[in-house]
Amino acid sequence: MFITRYGLPLLLILILTLALQACGFRLRGAVEMPPELQYTLAEGVAPYSALGESLSRAWRRSEAELDFERDGAGPAARLVIKRDEVTRRTLSVDSAGRPNEYELRYQVSFTLEDAGGQPLLQNQTVTVSRAYQFNPDNALAMDDEEQRLERLLAEEAALQMLRRITFQLRNRAAQPAPAAEEAAPAFEADNGVDDETAR
Repeated sequence: MFITRYGLPLLLILILTLALQACGFRLRGAVEMPPELQYTLAEGVAPYSALGESLSRAWRRSEAELDFERDGAGPAARLVIKRDEVTRRTLSVDSAGRPNEYELRYQVSFTLEDAGGQPLLQNQTVTVSRAYQFNPDNALAMDDEEQRLERLLAEEAALQMLRRITFQLRNRAAQPAPAAEEAAPAFEADNGVDDETAR
């Protein structure tokens, strides 16, 4: 009875899962991770910060590993966060001059090195922003809303970082190696004597 009732639905789910994997289905936000980023060490960001957690999820969705401290697992690329900053600016005010609309701006600057310490990407910056309505009579709820938006912006910034990294590394790998310079043809030395005159 159990097989009759539940066996067919479970079998259909299994078939659907295998079919999605076979056609290259990936989770939302997942990218095809380059081999050099399969194991990456993040520096300059706390593991439980909004950006740290977002980066960890982005790497996991792409079936790769991101750590925040060396654990002896072998050579690792280094993702170094130079700046992780949230700023807020007023977009509009009400008739009493109180802000009623803000914009949150989230900016992350980073560099990326391979396992040998050679630079892969330098001085990269990702910026994302979101506008939201502000109610000065409900400041506590607005604080909660702002924290929620910061987490969303961190998630978006992490995804943009990963997409930019993988795009640029793929382009770099696809570029042909520079061709060796062709040797200049050898010419006989000109002795300054005309051939007809020399005869």
